[in-house]
Order: sequence, then structure tokens, then C-alpha cells
Amino acid sequence: MNKILRDVRIKAPIDKVFNFLADPRNLPEIWPNIVEVNNIKKSKGDGTYTFDWTYKMSGTRFEAKAETVEYVQNQRLVIASTKGFDCTLSWKFQPEMNETRLLLQFEYKTPAALLKKLKEQTILQENEHDLDAVLENVRSRAELELAYA
Repeated sequence: MNKILRDVRIKAPIDKVFNFLADPRNLPEIWPNIVEVNNIKKSKGDGTYTFDWTYKMSGTRFEAKAETVEYVQNQRLVIASTKGFDCTLSWKFQPEMNETRLLLQFEYKTPAALLKKLKEQTILQENEHDLDAVLENVRSRAELELAYA
């Protein structure tokens, strides 16, 4: 299992950042490798979701199913995918003055199909680059939304 950790400070209230990331419909907007999210079902009352998603890693597409496995309002959000692509996205939210510190841990098992084409180190480097882009996209989206509110 590979693990990548990243964090960013966002000049936006923690509830805005949390609510944006809790909704899987927003993932394709911020995550370059997420091609599509569909079959979204929200559970009653607790803010969790199940959904299907298409993910592209190193040019190869994977159809997967995911669900929110942990939901602690404005503190922690964990999404796990086990069918099609094994991975876990763990978001941790920390208030810092009028800002939000967002930490992302991405754990994944490199699909065997990719290891036939590329070295694992190459895939890891690509995913690290993508996570940097994800956090920058979240930051930009939250700060711009606040500026135009």
C-alpha cells in the first residue's frame, strides 16, 4: 500500500471547505484524475455518500465504487474505494484563526495492470504531483468562492 501525505492552508472558513469536499459531485472539479462521479446516493441524516467513479491513473481508466466511511463534521472525512481501485482518501480539517489547514492522506494499492507498464516509483511521483494539484484546486476554489460571496 502506497501512502502520500499533503497539506495546505486555505483562507476560508472550515465549514465551507468541509462541506465542499464532503459532496462527491465536487471531486471531478478539483481532482484531475477523476473523470466522472455518478450513481451518487446520500444516506439519510449523517452526510455520508456511496458513489461510483471513474479514475485515470497513468493513462489507464478504472471504474470503482466508493463510500464515506468516516464523517465528523468540520474535522475528518474518509472515503474508501474497494471495488475497481483500492484506495482511501482521508481529509483532516484544522481551524487556524480565520483559515483552514487541510491535510490529505491518500493510500492506494497500485493496480497490477499499471505495474506491467510502468515502474511503481514513476506512478508514485505522478500521484504526488496530482495531489499537489488537488490541494491547490481546493484552495483556489474555496478562496475564490469566498471572494465572490
